[in-house]
Amino acid sequence: MIFTMLALMFFSQAVPLETVVASMNNRAITYSEILQEGELLNIENNFPPETPLSTEMKQTILELIFFRIITFEEAREHEITVDEKLVRQKTETYRKNVNMKAFIEKYELTDFEFKTIIKMRLITDKMTNRFLEQKFPKEKNISDEEKKRAIEDWKKNLLKRQKLMIYPMP
Repeated sequence: MIFTMLALMFFSQAVPLETVVASMNNRAITYSEILQEGELLNIENNFPPETPLSTEMKQTILELIFFRIITFEEAREHEITVDEKLVRQKTETYRKNVNMKAFIEKYELTDFEFKTIIKMRLITDKMTNRFLEQKFPKEKNISDEEKKRAIEDWKKNLLKRQKLMIYPMP
């Protein structure tokens, strides 16, 4: 019995646990997801992947993760998808980035996981464009600032409907 307890204590300390920074509808979001997304955003914006993330940026990334999860689920509910050919093309474009191979290896992403990351981005873009088309159906001269405000309001309304728990971030 004592040996079992000691073994459990040893193994529980040896295995690093993911730090949960939030929960949305009982889905845990970990700190490593924040770091992974931040690194990918750095790559997308032509910054070195290891560029440190400010506290504000980490919070923005967490909100972006919430938004992507919500829009992905809404798209699934309404049977909205993106063309697989577009997903393949975008995936290949991402893979051509000089930092992408190291990123994929660092996070041990399978082809399916990497493709899903890209697909979530494309679906989020599609859902956002769809929202803007519905919000401003015939208006052509909408300023970027008006679009940005409308999208921010939409995000806030989507988040209000979720069961959220946010914990301190390391």
